Amino acid sequence: MIQTIARGYRALFGATVKVILLLAACTALGAAIVYPLWYFATSAPSAYTVTMSIIIALALLLVVIRRVRAAGIIAVLRAFLRVAVVVAGIAACVAPVLYGKRLLAIPVIVATIFLYGVISFGRDRH
Repeated sequence: MIQTIARGYRALFGATVKVILLLAACTALGAAIVYPLWYFATSAPSAYTVTMSIIIALALLLVVIRRVRAAGIIAVLRAFLRVAVVVAGIAACVAPVLYGKRLLAIPVIVATIFLYGVISFGRDRH
C-alpha cells in the first residue's frame, strides 16, 4: 500500500516538474524571441518597420501561392474579391456614420450584402 501511495506521489511530482519545466522553457523561448525584436524596434524603428513589412508580405505571398496551387487562381481571386467587398462595405458604412450621415449607411449596407451575395452565390456551379 505504501508503495502504491509512493508511486502516486512520484507520478504527481513528475507531472508537476514537467509542467514547471515546460513553463520555464516557454518563458525562456519567449524572452529569446521578444527581447531582440523589442530592441530592434526601439533602436531602429524605420529599419524594423521595413523588415517586418517585408516578412509579412513574403508570408502573405507564400499563403497566396499555396492557395493558388491547391484551389486554383479563380477560387483565390473570388475569395479575395469577397474579402475586398466586405472590407470596402464596412469602410463605406463607417465613413458616413462618422460624418453624421447615419441614414446614408443603410443603403450602403444593403448594397454590400447584395454584392456579396452576387459574388458568393450568384454564379452557376458546375
